[in-house]
Amino acid sequence: MLAKNKKGMSEIVVTIVIILLAIVVFAVVSVVVKGTVSKGAENIELSANCLDVEMHAVKIAKATRDDGSIIDKSYDVAVSRSSSGKNLDGVRLIVENVANEKSVSSENFIELIKPLDKKTYEVSGIDFTPAQVTAIPFFMKKSGEVYYCENPQVDELTVTGTQPLQIQGQPL
Repeated sequence: MLAKNKKGMSEIVVTIVIILLAIVVFAVVSVVVKGTVSKGAENIELSANCLDVEMHAVKIAKATRDDGSIIDKSYDVAVSRSSSGKNLDGVRLIVENVANEKSVSSENFIELIKPLDKKTYEVSGIDFTPAQVTAIPFFMKKSGEVYYCENPQVDELTVTGTQPLQIQGQPL
């Protein structure tokens, strides 16, 4: 009779261990799935936010110092937001020449950009005549990583020295 009790205890212990292992496996899988789903949900939310954002470069001019002297190889690019969409966390600008054979990408300008805002950013290292500017708005993820919108706006601009600027042949 004593031998039967030991065998019964052994089966109970094995059953409890199997149940505990199943609970641990379930917990691990749920943590992994939750992390994957939440990252995917954040990306979907940011993509949806990007659909409402419209930002255009509206003028470009040689960058100048406070005393009015021109800064070599630097241009000031003015951008303007539409009235729709959520607040942006920043923008990156790509300045290209007429044939799109030369381009300069700016750093990430991290700054709150609200709907209808107009901002000017200095892009340096431009050793050609700029002809078009691509404005790439972005949001910051919770992790601090930059999420660039996939619908950048490309605008053709004309620089006429230090005279008033034009966009697509219209004076600003």
